[in-house]
Amino acid sequence: MLVDPILEFEKQNPQAPCLYRLQGDQWIPFSRAEVVDAVYRLGTQWQSDGLKPGQRLLILMENRPEWAVTAIACNLYGLVLVPAYTTHQEHEIDYLLDRSQASAVVTSDGELSDRLKSVDAASRLLWYTADNQSKILFPKLTQRNEKISTNQDQDSLYALIPTSGTNGQPKLVELTQNNILANVTSILTVLRDAKIDQPHRFLSFLPLAHAYEHMAGLYLPFHLGGEIFYCERLDKLANLMTDVKPTLMTAVPRLYELLYGRITGQVSKSGGLKQQLFQAAINLGNQSKLTLKDHCINWICERLVRNKVRKRFGGRLQYFVSGGAALNPEISRFFKGLGVGILQGYGQTEASPVISVNRPGSARAETVGPALPNVEVRLTEEGELLVRGENVMRGYWQDPKATEVTIRDGWLYTGDLAEIDPDGHIRIVGRLKDLIVNSGGDNIAPAPIEQEITLYPEVDQVIIVGDGKPSLSALIYLNNDFETTDPDNTVVNVLKRYNVNKPPLLQVRKGLLMSEPCTIENGFLTPTQKIKRSLVVEHYQEAIDDLY
Repeated sequence: MLVDPILEFEKQNPQAPCLYRLQGDQWIPFSRAEVVDAVYRLGTQWQSDGLKPGQRLLILMENRPEWAVTAIACNLYGLVLVPAYTTHQEHEIDYLLDRSQASAVVTSDGELSDRLKSVDAASRLLWYTADNQSKILFPKLTQRNEKISTNQDQDSLYALIPTSGTNGQPKLVELTQNNILANVTSILTVLRDAKIDQPHRFLSFLPLAHAYEHMAGLYLPFHLGGEIFYCERLDKLANLMTDVKPTLMTAVPRLYELLYGRITGQVSKSGGLKQQLFQAAINLGNQSKLTLKDHCINWICERLVRNKVRKRFGGRLQYFVSGGAALNPEISRFFKGLGVGILQGYGQTEASPVISVNRPGSARAETVGPALPNVEVRLTEEGELLVRGENVMRGYWQDPKATEVTIRDGWLYTGDLAEIDPDGHIRIVGRLKDLIVNSGGDNIAPAPIEQEITLYPEVDQVIIVGDGKPSLSALIYLNNDFETTDPDNTVVNVLKRYNVNKPPLLQVRKGLLMSEPCTIENGFLTPTQKIKRSLVVEHYQEAIDDLY
């Protein structure tokens, strides 16, 4: 079973800490024995309350040990986990409850509990609430009973994980225990081959409701016998990294973009020799062969630049792992040059979620790496990436039509356009649904253009538009840290710089300032920091039309 290593580690060293919750400025540790005890107590309570395998349970909770306990208990006792994001509003929670027909809910007291109470459907649910003050995991539960029945069927449904919903209402992806286990096993093989499969220290801050963090920030660390520090607040992340000293860390491209902008901004202000040395560190760190002179300069860079950068990230970080969206290759090279490698991967919720990842020692910044072991990939004639393996979902919950469109002859149709080089490295070109078809009938992928423009220090967010139009335009939100008295002229200058040496088809002729940034709160950003392109374009459609 997926949970077997967790139970086995508890027998081997029951007092070893494995989960941590931040309470104030203190990390509260929970041992393996405490976690397993809480799992059994929660399962005992569920069965005492009449819950049966197959019934759905919604979880609305911050990243914290109780989240992990709930997921493991669902695995062990056969309840189906339905994760909700803490950023979800009442109508979104109501949709998940109604769509899944959940019978119970697990939440934390305070604001999240209050938000659930305002949802009409919540009145019919059984409630299990985590205390924000107590050291005990779920203090109000009954005593554990290990003799009650558990669910041993790895092919049984384990979770209904919502898709990102960038193009409408999210679908509920049916994942079995075996789906998640297959993904974890494949990644463990990659880590073992790279000789970095020792117990690790993880700092988990991406929402556990997302399939990416659900696997990489929960089950993978458990299978490695590692420790997980759950961060509930992103504004504390920088300080927590120096405190926790993580060895592996997963994040989405948006975090690396923010770090890139912050670091480059600080360096540019310092100027002079410091800036030159910083640039030398990046350049030399990306070269495979160094002259004697280069070795001497690189030695200085290692001590005066890279060591300082590594200390900012805790000093023990072996790799960042990026997923959830495309990462600009320039950012990969930037961090590699500074001595902190980023292994870019690729996946979808429908694939549990990881499909491919770059390997240590052979990473290619412009690709998402080769497919995982035991995962097959191929391309259609149109260039759409197809995936097959035990990690592929069972289907979409109560949506056979969508399932038939997405899974055909055992292959998952990802909706992503890709290229595969002779060595098996995959390069994601764009999203089929996001392709811009101009008035001349040319197909243009906006993502590479957006990635390049986003690196400009003036730019915070950009969306390329031009469907049915004679040329491309850009919706731009400027970086608040960039001082300008003429925002419109700033946009003009940004596009002028981008257009240099670009073919006419890829040039961005006009720009439009967005009135507000895309955020989770205004509904233009998913909880994993992906822009809901269709909603934003619809919002600005009249202004876009006026550009032409």
